[in-house]
Amino acid sequence: MPLTSVVLKGMWAGLPVPWDAHDQIDEAALRENVRRVCRAGAHGVYTHGTTGEFYAQTPEEWARVVDATVEESKPFGIPTQVGCTALWTKEVIRRATYAQNAGADGIQIAFPFWMELTDDQAVRFLREVSGTVPGMPVIIYNTGRSKKPLTVDLLKRLLDAQVPLIGCKGVRSPEDLQALQEVGPQVKFFVGENTLASCWKYGARGVYSSFVYACPKFMLRYFRLCEAGNPDAQKIEAGLQRFISEFVVPRVQSGLYDTALDRTFATMTGFLTGSLLRSRDPYDSPTQKLVDDCREWCARNLPEYITEV
Repeated sequence: MPLTSVVLKGMWAGLPVPWDAHDQIDEAALRENVRRVCRAGAHGVYTHGTTGEFYAQTPEEWARVVDATVEESKPFGIPTQVGCTALWTKEVIRRATYAQNAGADGIQIAFPFWMELTDDQAVRFLREVSGTVPGMPVIIYNTGRSKKPLTVDLLKRLLDAQVPLIGCKGVRSPEDLQALQEVGPQVKFFVGENTLASCWKYGARGVYSSFVYACPKFMLRYFRLCEAGNPDAQKIEAGLQRFISEFVVPRVQSGLYDTALDRTFATMTGFLTGSLLRSRDPYDSPTQKLVDDCREWCARNLPEYITEV
């Protein structure tokens, strides 16, 4: 089934890249990890976001990850998205073209982030990119790191410009989500795991998740509860919010970022395989102690995370 805003929803696995002892892609492990999340029932597989370290790969490495992700997902009928973010339009176009030729079902793009774009530049940028890959759905990676937030006015302009926008990863608040949804009801908005239940009523329909490849049964059950409006979803959300505030936020404040923490989650449960305790410099890698501390916290406070795997 083609990836459209109608079918875009659920828990999408934003997988990390396993690096071997020589700082090379462990392609066998990467392919196996894609197969594992597909067999587990993830609604989609997403590569080359922050955890996928799009910013720290050669063009050849970037292409290898795309090929492995798409090739392993296709037999399962699981859709794929490829992050095509870069600092200049021509490079984003090159990546988007490669992703389309490789068979990806959608491209996810953050606005170029060295200097903040104006609204005029942002609209022109996405029109130029999407115009070179006709038929390819676009998802905006609405991250503060891009310096250019998706506002109501900008969303109106993008839709008026016929940008084939079907989704958006990230919103600043429930109020922002509600306002954006009113302007673009055809756009699917994805939020964090720890806000999905409460944001569902405002239009949230999924997560680009770093948890679904750690405890897939737990996270897929959570999504089904959100979808059904079951109050148990709120209880799970409260546990995830506590996990973020008590365990994750203090580590972020100490200088650990997405790639290190997401690798910690996956290693903690053992659902994924390969050498995951490596992030590319200059960013810190996770340690075994961090993994042990995370497992201990979950055992005491959120046992489902390490049992519903």
